[in-house]
Amino acid sequence: MTAFEDMESVTNNRFRSTPMADQSRDSATAAASEVSVEIAPPTKTLHTVHEEETNGHIPAGRVVGNGNSKRAQARGASFSLKQVRRNISKQLSLDDFDWDAAKRRNEQIEQIALNDQEQYDMPVKPQSKLEKAWIGFLATLSDTFLVARLALKLFAYLGGGGTWVFRFLRLCLYTCLLMPGFAQMFFFYFLSSRVIRSVAYGKKPRQRLDIFVPKHHWKENDTLRPVVIYVTGGAWTIGYKAWGSLLGRRLSKHGCLVCCLDYRNFPQGTIVDMLEDVNTGIGWVLQKISNYGGDPEQVYLVGQSCGGQLCSLTTLLQAEQAIGPQAIIGGTPKWDITHLRGLVGVSGVYNCADLRQHFNQRGLYFSLFDRIMSFQGNTQLKALSPTYVVHGAQYAHLMPPVLLLHGTKDTCVPLYNAKQFHQALHRAGIQSTLKIYEGETHTSPLVENPMRGGTDKLMDDILSMVKGEEVITVQYSLCPGFLVTLAAWVCPF
Repeated sequence: MTAFEDMESVTNNRFRSTPMADQSRDSATAAASEVSVEIAPPTKTLHTVHEEETNGHIPAGRVVGNGNSKRAQARGASFSLKQVRRNISKQLSLDDFDWDAAKRRNEQIEQIALNDQEQYDMPVKPQSKLEKAWIGFLATLSDTFLVARLALKLFAYLGGGGTWVFRFLRLCLYTCLLMPGFAQMFFFYFLSSRVIRSVAYGKKPRQRLDIFVPKHHWKENDTLRPVVIYVTGGAWTIGYKAWGSLLGRRLSKHGCLVCCLDYRNFPQGTIVDMLEDVNTGIGWVLQKISNYGGDPEQVYLVGQSCGGQLCSLTTLLQAEQAIGPQAIIGGTPKWDITHLRGLVGVSGVYNCADLRQHFNQRGLYFSLFDRIMSFQGNTQLKALSPTYVVHGAQYAHLMPPVLLLHGTKDTCVPLYNAKQFHQALHRAGIQSTLKIYEGETHTSPLVENPMRGGTDKLMDDILSMVKGEEVITVQYSLCPGFLVTLAAWVCPF
């Protein structure tokens, strides 16, 4: 079966749902003397067409010959894909909309696009610094619109509750107060050659990462750099890879390669999709980071808030299934746990079952939280809580050292949650250290302290684990101290 023998014929014959089009399908196919199109059921897998499969016919979007460039071919395929998407949308009825079928169709089309892109192997035209910044800005702007659209869907799902409105207004004020620092990070993120933005680590939506490199010519040095993979928080709903740019900038300045993973948030996906994305991203880093000057044998995993839950779960499940059967939830795709040198949880969520009531009081209502923590239609709070996932000492020798960092004034995720996880790790024989930040909140180690300048405890603790010795650094200020103090007071987290 072929999918791209004639894309225009596919869109005209298969995806139009009118009776007249259905009746004239055979005659239209016979009239196409140079093209043969096979119409398949929607659930069949689509495959890209190779030249030997066409029996001498040249498919649309695959024009060959000296007079046609690969870019022209790609444009043809891209145009055809847009036609397919448009017609699929028309074909589906809102009355009996099948989300699973739509998802399968979408993944099939995305697979075709990716296969075409790999086959064309289009050369990359050298770009100026300004062109790279502009392209990166447009890509991030597109991601921002996506996050905003999903946030609006989430807001509609919640019914516009007053708690969320109040927290959103506080978040806007928080951002405005810290704007002097955020503006500097904006220019660094888009203009610095030390940031490689939106590298694809998978083929599904949001499977992208940013790489922060130590200096402009870091790969000219034969020494491979230690790698820090950072998974951001965001209450499983508003996370984005750019949230880790402040930490990525400072860690990379001290010799690390930092990979900030993006992943699907709710309602784009549930916790199972998030775990799949994180596993896919870690596996990609282990396989590909040496191409960027990173050492795949020195990889450290850092997760903040719900990112701490995702990192802890993936690490525990990979260690468990390395010596036993395949994990039912969160164990795919597999990657080699022995390459991981350390796991750091920052203000992490480790016990979803105990925190469910607490989150409901803070606006993450039962209905929403249960939907996020669902697997095959059932809520699985304990199966998705690292504290409960730790089972005995049979895989303790495979686990990397664990460092848990938590503030005493964290009202978003209480400190006792980290203490429970620390005790569970100790009982299982896994090396674990709990470091309590006196007077720190949920976000202050990650945002307010670096903005204020001076000692950055979070970065020092991560660097100390990476370098194997105590590290104390002093950072310059990005924002006036009084603005940082006001921002900490209005912070909604």
